[in-house]
Amino acid sequence: MHAKLNRPGGRKRRNPGRPAANAQHAALSKESIVAKGLELCRGVALQELSVVRMARELGVTPALIHYYLGGREALTSGVMNCYYRELAEALPQPSGDWQADVAAVMRVIYDKQVKYAGIAAYVMTHNRYRLFQEVAPGETDYGVVYFDRLSGRVRQAGLNASSTAMFVHLLLQHVLASAYQQTSRQLPGEHHAFLLSRLEHVDARERPDLHFVLEAFSSLDGGAAFEAGLALLLDGIAAARTTRREKRTRRL
Repeated sequence: MHAKLNRPGGRKRRNPGRPAANAQHAALSKESIVAKGLELCRGVALQELSVVRMARELGVTPALIHYYLGGREALTSGVMNCYYRELAEALPQPSGDWQADVAAVMRVIYDKQVKYAGIAAYVMTHNRYRLFQEVAPGETDYGVVYFDRLSGRVRQAGLNASSTAMFVHLLLQHVLASAYQQTSRQLPGEHHAFLLSRLEHVDARERPDLHFVLEAFSSLDGGAAFEAGLALLLDGIAAARTTRREKRTRRL
């Protein structure tokens, strides 16, 4: 029979599982970790958030992050789900006017992606967790909630499933590209002085069209470009509705 070992100083051996806690860690939870991750995504790309980075930001050990949340993939999906929850809850209720409803929803998405530049950077370059999230039993997948509500607004236009899907895709591509350009300072207006300085070295007689457009082009800002693209897509949906009605009329 083996003798029972005692730890120095009379301390009891801690069972494996949850890391030792103290007052600093008392408020730590899965929700607080992903909320902090989303907050960091205002200026940090989601793909750059690691368990070690989160532990450092929260002042805890990586073991605690693993205990409450899991590994890198669980962190990424958890932050995305937190983002989609905020986004889904911010979407306005439908008014019955498909055009106004689609425009309102897309403006909310644009504002959120500009606010959380790190989410836009992740979605622009990664495929995982763009829609479906890894959630525990009883938890809500807010990626599903968000996409369902978005699709419902576009579906109000009365198009078939194929056309609805295409316009949902085009709207999402437009808002993502617009937000990413805004947050990564790729818009022409961000480089106005540089573009005009280079224009001075181009002969207007040889490149008249460049001279015609570049000053206005170099003044474009993100909000105006987003609204112009959104208007074109809404016009496209309206045109598709007209074509659909005309085809129905010819069949009668």
